[in-house]
Amino acid sequence: MSRRSIALALALCLTVVAPAGAQRSGAQPTAAELIRALQGREFTEAVGAAERLGAYASQRAQVVPALVDALRNREWASCSGDVRDAIARSLAQLKAKEAVVPLLELVKSGKPLDHECVE
Repeated sequence: MSRRSIALALALCLTVVAPAGAQRSGAQPTAAELIRALQGREFTEAVGAAERLGAYASQRAQVVPALVDALRNREWASCSGDVRDAIARSLAQLKAKEAVVPLLELVKSGKPLDHECVE
């Protein structure tokens, strides 16, 4: 199995499984639980949380600022570009116009915004 296949399989699993400790007896994780996972240093939890937060439109007032903050201020133990990519996709899913300037700043900064861990 190629590295890309493994990474895609991992990403698919992360969209189905909540971050460690976030699942409560079959319930979906709350936005607050996902935001905590996003703020952690662990890549696998952060990317899974970033991918899932785009579906929390009903909690947009809490989710968008957390995603923008992570985009601007966070680094993860590995694969930060992958997490930023997932954040950008969730912001697009939420139609977060307020994220346009932070995204442009990120592009200008030269920090990776694409997959670092996938070929």
